[in-house]
This record gives sequence, C-alpha cells and structure tokens, in this order.
Amino acid sequence: MKNVSILQWTIRVTGLIQLILGIIVWTGNADFLIICHILVGSIMVFALWVLAYMALRAGVSKWLVILAAAWGLILPIWGLAQDKLLPETGHWIIQVLHLLCGVGAVGMAEILGSKMRKKNA
Repeated sequence: MKNVSILQWTIRVTGLIQLILGIIVWTGNADFLIICHILVGSIMVFALWVLAYMALRAGVSKWLVILAAAWGLILPIWGLAQDKLLPETGHWIIQVLHLLCGVGAVGMAEILGSKMRKKNA
C-alpha cells in the first residue's frame, strides 16, 4: 500500500502544480510555461496509469480501471488539441473543461486508492 500512497501523492502534487501552471498560462503572461505544464501533466498521467494497473491487479472493478486509464488518455489529447477547439470568444469553455478533466484525474486517483485500501483491509 506504500506504493499506492506514493502514487496518490505524486498525482496530488502534480495536480496542484498543474493548477498553478495552468492559471499562470491562462492569464496569457507565461506561454513559455506551457512545456512545463505538458511535462508535469505527463508525469501525472503516467502515475494515474500505474495506479490504474495496480488497481486492476488488486481486484478493483475493471470498469473503474478502464475509466481511469481512458481518462488518462483523453486528458493530454484534450490539452494538446484545445487551441484548435472553439477559438476566439468560446475558448474559455474548452479551458474550463480541461481544468475539470485535470481535477477529475486527481479524483479518479483518490477513488482508485480508496478502493484498493478497502480490498486490502
């Protein structure tokens, strides 16, 4: 269970860093931080995938594991494609959805960790 905690904390911390970087980039004053946002996001997604694999091995619902893995796949695709979606005045909607997807990834990690702890108890 120590590995689960490490992965969850990795996702929590990278999620917080992502939130801070995202807000800074969102203000339009620091586009040079986008590459950092992508790198930290990649670490977060990788940790989510490892956690999902561990959850599968621990006997957590396959549907929940598939959802977590798919979430980890969709999040970076959405992030990298967001500049092309609803440009101009509606673009903020895409950015908010990307933010919610990122927060959802952290939530997904919390759910997986909780399910694994219950299975282990």
